[in-house]
Amino acid sequence: MYLHHKTQKMENEIKILYAEDNTTAALIYQEILEEAGFTVTIASTGNEAWDLYQNGKWDLILLDMDLPGKDGHELIRLIREQGDQVPIIILSSLNHNHALYEGADDYLVKGCSVDEVKARIDKAIARTRRINTEKEQGLFHLSPSTTFNKNTRQLITCGHKEELKGMEAKILWLFCLRINEIISIVEMCETLWGLYTTDKERAFTRYVCLLNKKLKPDTSIAIKNEFARGYKLVNDIR
Repeated sequence: MYLHHKTQKMENEIKILYAEDNTTAALIYQEILEEAGFTVTIASTGNEAWDLYQNGKWDLILLDMDLPGKDGHELIRLIREQGDQVPIIILSSLNHNHALYEGADDYLVKGCSVDEVKARIDKAIARTRRINTEKEQGLFHLSPSTTFNKNTRQLITCGHKEELKGMEAKILWLFCLRINEIISIVEMCETLWGLYTTDKERAFTRYVCLLNKKLKPDTSIAIKNEFARGYKLVNDIR
């Protein structure tokens, strides 16, 4: 059964999907968030959350990890496999901060202050909007010290400016679109060259090495090899 909110019409309403199997906790946080101006829809199982996710458009997902059916880990994986970077905040009574490495954006323990919950939600949504604006403009602020402009192919790292070559710029742009997300080598090769071969893989890894040398002055950023899974552009600050 879905527990739906009282609809509050807002010109720029922020829609939150909240997956929580504890009805009491769900209703408490729903009331808190709706009083803060958010629009909240609750799912009481992981399967319901997945169904609602697929059939709606959400600005943020608030997620308890220990759900019946699909648990929080599976939901995070499924959502990120869609290429969707909607912010996901874990709200759980247990320590699930390892979910941050699986694609969640933030982690909160149940019982934290109302102000803390609202602040984390506001921060996550603001970050996502900024990233979406960057994508539209082709300008990516990867850290306080590093920016990349897709249109000019200019990479600025710790004050050093360099115009990347065509393939370097395209590879870095693809990583920027999915920062902190693992992308398989096969997917990268097919996107860049239309097919995967071992020669293409070797060429791709050479470009990654070149890019890492250019990113090296900024120690918070690197393209890392996730063994047997692919590569990801890691930014420890974002």
